[in-house]
Amino acid sequence: MNDGLSDEMQVHGALMVGFAQACVNLNIVAGQEATRFIGGLQINDWYPLSEWEKLQKLVIRSYANVDPIMVKVGIAMMHGWYHFGPGKSAVKKGVSFLHYQTGSGGFASVVRGPESVVGSFELEQFDKTRGLAVVHSTTPFDRKMECGVLIGGMTAPGDVDYVDVTNTDDPDRLIVEFH
Repeated sequence: MNDGLSDEMQVHGALMVGFAQACVNLNIVAGQEATRFIGGLQINDWYPLSEWEKLQKLVIRSYANVDPIMVKVGIAMMHGWYHFGPGKSAVKKGVSFLHYQTGSGGFASVVRGPESVVGSFELEQFDKTRGLAVVHSTTPFDRKMECGVLIGGMTAPGDVDYVDVTNTDDPDRLIVEFH
């Protein structure tokens, strides 16, 4: 992922700590190196993307099939954000999380840098009646984790019974089904 430009992008410490705490909560073992790395994180600091990449590599190197792990991490991150962080004051209903996350309050609040490096996380289609949305992501983040972020953020308020997010046809388009 490190393409030489990634140091121009910064990731907020809250995202780093949220990822690390989700891994701890899920009992994902990443070893002593990960424990030392996580121990040095400060929730209010900004970190270069390369530090996010290091953290993620510490976790995923232990798994042959990392996709389900990353979905679970994304879900756990958002449940923690909602129940123990600012989530309840930011989002009242599961469906409104889609608008929050794809607007200036969500993704844009935990990354900074030029859009050519940061990418975007945009709601392309939203049909509440059909329970269908499409999110287009050009971020440098793991798409399976982003699937988990959407599932976790939409289910955390407790008013949405079912959420599934897939990105099999086009890896940059997350298809969200909800009821």
